[in-house]
This record gives sequence, C-alpha cells and structure tokens, in this order.
Amino acid sequence: MIGISKLYCGTVEPSDALRYGRHSSRLPSHLLQFSKDKKPVVVWNITRKCNLKCIHCYAQADDKDFEGELSTEEGKRLIDDLAKFKTPVILFSGGEPLVRKDLPELAEYAVSKGLRAVISTNGTLIDMDMA
Repeated sequence: MIGISKLYCGTVEPSDALRYGRHSSRLPSHLLQFSKDKKPVVVWNITRKCNLKCIHCYAQADDKDFEGELSTEEGKRLIDDLAKFKTPVILFSGGEPLVRKDLPELAEYAVSKGLRAVISTNGTLIDMDMA
C-alpha cells in the first residue's frame, strides 16, 4: 500500500522498517526509501465473501459465494510467483479471509516460500481453535 505521505511528499513512514524487512531496520528513517529490500506488500483479497455487511466495505462483500475466486492450487501458483519476485509480505484480505477453509494452508505455503503472511480480519470468526 502506498500512503498519502509517500505519494505526495516522497517521505517514508515509521512503519516502513517493520514492513520492508531486516535491512530497512538498520537505516535511519530518512534513508529507508533506499533500502535494498524495500519491495511492495501484496494485498490479496482472497474472497469477497464476508459474515458482516459493513457500510464502509470497499469490497462489496456479502455472505454468499462469488465466482472467479482463485482455487487453492491457483493461489499456490500466485504465491510461487510472488516468491520469485522476492515479495516480503502477503496480506490476506477480503471480504473476510477466515471464511476460506484453505486460508491456513495458503498462509503456511506462503511462509514455506519465504513470505511473511499477514491476515486482515474483522476478528469475529476467531475462536480458541483458530487462535
């Protein structure tokens, strides 16, 4: 994601060192934009299905199945490509990513390929088993 500060002012954000990796954390903030490991975070809206109907939702999510979403195998091929590009982070979003039964498998696969896997969730589906 590109923040407004970066877009309009060409500045870096304090979270860049966390977002972009190990080498970035060794640089002073005014030099983060030159870090050798600064690559974009990939946000994958893994599904439009969601258990809520938030009025602010940009994904127009709903509690129904949608056509055209990637299968587990297609998702793994996407992750393979991201690993080849040395993408540091994949953020699983949606809709509500936890409604996909294969999310743990895809997240584990991403980690096995060297990506940091992050989930953007509304949190309502997290129970003791999920945690």
